[in-house]
Amino acid sequence: MNFTYSLALTETIGKPRGRRVPDKVLAEAAVKAGLRKHLPRRVGRGEVANGLEALIGHSWLKKQLTLDEILACLKFESLTPANNFARLGELALSRLQK
Repeated sequence: MNFTYSLALTETIGKPRGRRVPDKVLAEAAVKAGLRKHLPRRVGRGEVANGLEALIGHSWLKKQLTLDEILACLKFESLTPANNFARLGELALSRLQK
């Protein structure tokens, strides 16, 4: 996720950017995307964030998401990065459920 997020920032800003996505942002996105209900009850924020990363990575490896689709979600105009990652999580979940 860090690579794709940094690439989206670089393409949007026009200058090279390297950013790490905080677990807090990914965990919030997982809840918004509806992924949290698929995870065990007693897992921490870090595990929830890892779940979203794993879902997106798995979807990409299975060719259900393309890099261009991931970048489009992350470059979408939003006030918070969590909303963009939530949109991406929703897309990955919907593709896996087909």
